[in-house]
Amino acid sequence: MARKGRAKQGGRHTPVMQQFFRCKDQYPDAILFFRLGDFYEMFFEDAVVASQLLGITLTSRSKTAEGEKIPMAGVPHHAAAGYVAKLLGKGQKVAICEQMADPSQVKGVVPREVVRVVTPGLCLEPDALDARLHNYLAVVTRGENSDYGLAAFELSTNELRAAGLADGASLLAELVRLDPREVIVPAGPTAQDAQDAQDAQGASDAAPDAAAQALRDDLARALPNAVVREARPVETAADPEELLAEALAAGDESLRGVVGSAGLRAAAEALRYARSTQPGVTLEVRRLGVYDPQSQLVLDEAAVKNLELARTLGGERRGSLLHQVDATRSAMGARLLRRRLLAPLTDVAAIRRRHDLVEAFVLDPALRDDLREGLSGVGDLERLATRAELGVATPRDLGAIRNGLEAAAVITGLLEGRAKGAAGFADPLAQAAPADPCADVLRALAGALVDEPPVVPHQGGIFRAGLDPALDELRDLSASSKDVVLALEQREKVALGVNLKIRFTRVFGYYIEITKANLLSLGAVPEHYRRKQTVANAERFVTPELDELQGKILNADERSRAIEKERFAVLRKEVAAEAPRLRTLGARLADLDVHASFADGAHRYGYVRPEVDDTLSLDLVEARHPIVERLAAAGEFVPNDVRLDVDDARLMIITGPNMSGKSTAMRQVALAVILAQAGGFVPAKSARIGVVDRIYTRVGASDNLGRGQSTFMVEMIETAAILRGATRRSLVILDEIGRGTSTYDGLAIAWAVAEHLHDVIACRAMFATHYHELCELAETRATVLNTNVAASEYDGEVVFLHKLVPGSANRSYGVAVARLAGVPEIVLARARRILGDLEDGAPLPSGASPRSPGAPQALGGAAPQLDLFSAPAPRESEVEATLKNIDVDQLKPVDALVALARLKDLLES
Repeated sequence: MARKGRAKQGGRHTPVMQQFFRCKDQYPDAILFFRLGDFYEMFFEDAVVASQLLGITLTSRSKTAEGEKIPMAGVPHHAAAGYVAKLLGKGQKVAICEQMADPSQVKGVVPREVVRVVTPGLCLEPDALDARLHNYLAVVTRGENSDYGLAAFELSTNELRAAGLADGASLLAELVRLDPREVIVPAGPTAQDAQDAQDAQGASDAAPDAAAQALRDDLARALPNAVVREARPVETAADPEELLAEALAAGDESLRGVVGSAGLRAAAEALRYARSTQPGVTLEVRRLGVYDPQSQLVLDEAAVKNLELARTLGGERRGSLLHQVDATRSAMGARLLRRRLLAPLTDVAAIRRRHDLVEAFVLDPALRDDLREGLSGVGDLERLATRAELGVATPRDLGAIRNGLEAAAVITGLLEGRAKGAAGFADPLAQAAPADPCADVLRALAGALVDEPPVVPHQGGIFRAGLDPALDELRDLSASSKDVVLALEQREKVALGVNLKIRFTRVFGYYIEITKANLLSLGAVPEHYRRKQTVANAERFVTPELDELQGKILNADERSRAIEKERFAVLRKEVAAEAPRLRTLGARLADLDVHASFADGAHRYGYVRPEVDDTLSLDLVEARHPIVERLAAAGEFVPNDVRLDVDDARLMIITGPNMSGKSTAMRQVALAVILAQAGGFVPAKSARIGVVDRIYTRVGASDNLGRGQSTFMVEMIETAAILRGATRRSLVILDEIGRGTSTYDGLAIAWAVAEHLHDVIACRAMFATHYHELCELAETRATVLNTNVAASEYDGEVVFLHKLVPGSANRSYGVAVARLAGVPEIVLARARRILGDLEDGAPLPSGASPRSPGAPQALGGAAPQLDLFSAPAPRESEVEATLKNIDVDQLKPVDALVALARLKDLLES
């Protein structure tokens, strides 16, 4: 959206402000950082917005032609990166306008141009990037058949990926996996366009607009950290394939068949948008990574959230599966690990190859430790190479590339040494050495750069001594100027035979000063002495040699910095030409880092290599939850055995008390599958996993008030998605289906869902419930397995054993759990009384039994409900029962008053 409220352009503005207006018109939706000397200045509404977001002073400069003051705010140029990062964090775009010439060398107005535009999703500034996370720009396009195209571009690693997606749910799931910082969605019609379309064709055409708004609402909910923008119209109508073929190293005519036209348009739009932010650089993408999300283990939005794969339910990284298993030593490895956890494989052979490499690292801890130490020094070669390619790398960046290549050389040597010792047999580690460690780039950088290069080129001190004789001479002159002047002074004293001094002032520079007494004894000065100034007691002279020396001394620093800057630009271009090789090396090192990280975790926490095959079984012995076991005290986590097989025990019904560990037991099964298919080992004594194509979860309770959806409605929407999408090879986890509505409605829905999963889909499923009636499914279906989480009650308190055992639970211990939660004793006493009466056979209104979920009376008309308060006459008075159940030792004063009032009411009633 263009910013408004600025003064009109016109000839009365100064030339500098006319420059500002010209640049602002090019990027109206960005905050313009306009370079003026040592500051970046912002004007008009940009200044107002920036002052509010950054907490900087808002001031004003000279008035406009209309007499209005011009709002102005500024930041020092050397600290601009931090301010840009803050603005990006607030979802802003920033256009950087630089001075294109040295002001001291320009007569008149210094030329200025926008050199780059920084957005949340297109960013190279290290201060604004999380090194361990991808920073994607995602572009969404709509197809002709309600399908979608999706492109993900990361400028910092020059990676472009595209996919075609069948529906909005698949699109949302893939966006949750990518977790982009910025999303470009199709632009909606203007209000006038929508009115014209409605007038011409009727109200039915509002449906696509409603779908587009629903997509934006879903993105805002699922991606709270992303900035969602509408695509801006473009003047060019270039074919997407032509644009991509022009940008890619090699065009691929088969792209349309892989990603569809919508996917191609998304990739083209992403590239077009990225190029618009780099006006001074030709942005080339070497390849388009085309992929099919359905070929990976499908994890929808609910699964990623409920299983806490990358973030906890509270939005924190700490406590997630990623946080637990991430022992990577490089930023590149951390990013790759996250991608693999959220997109596990389904190809058995590929999964086993990853396990082979992890196992090799587990079996050779010495090599693993040496390699991980080397990985600590590789830096972020992928992003550093891109910074060089785009011309923004600093001397320190090139130094980091050199250091990373030195570490890569050590790693390569370790693995090549392993290869020599593995002659004659296949060794995964022997084959894992980088094919191209970029030794030539390392030699060039190591021979040129000092050990610790400066941050910016104009500081000087970039290159080693001996690299350039002219540069060395200037440095020597600058460092030893005093000695050179003293040497010349001594020569002149000898030549003239009198005492003299060579002095320096800012006004006159260097000069030879001879006192009048010495001039009298000398008689006449040599012809090449030229009088500079006469003072009271002396005469001051200059000579051609002194003038030449002065020029060298005064310009030595400036000239040496200019030479270094020029040589640095050449070196950076040489490194930029090798950027694809550097990124390939970085990807290989990241792969090693991920496997070594998995191996370190397996060794440290006792994980086991899973046996992955293409069967439809799942057998875990003494499986553990990778996160919960770390939070529990040592030795206190209770492992569990789980066996699922579509031909033996495909549906596991789990009953038991709240807080007993039903959800933990189910989630740890899903996490074991994800870890195994991502290439890692699993927390168990042994594991055999038939590859899973999709994992679905229905866990927890939440609503969506913004969309007018209750907790039960959200539960049913998620359940419907599971029943539509699950296949025979899927793993489904359901927790408490049907609890958000009436007793019989909820039981009927839960029963029907369980039947459909078992009879129709026939997938591996785990179903936790408090509807004990569901256990009766095992009486008519041989492949339904009843289990419960063991618990017992002692002296009114429940004791959780956290162990899955065969059979169904006979109680839920809800009142005991309520006591643990701190429910007042007077309420607990009443609850126990009502529970006892119901267990003694309180009648239902129609005489129906809750153990007949298929009874007609439960399905037609108003479903009968339990009449909780029509229990038969108690065997003892309610006053007696209440007094008997009050724990005097635990009763608080306030609770005692409440209990007393309750007892008084009971006596009077």
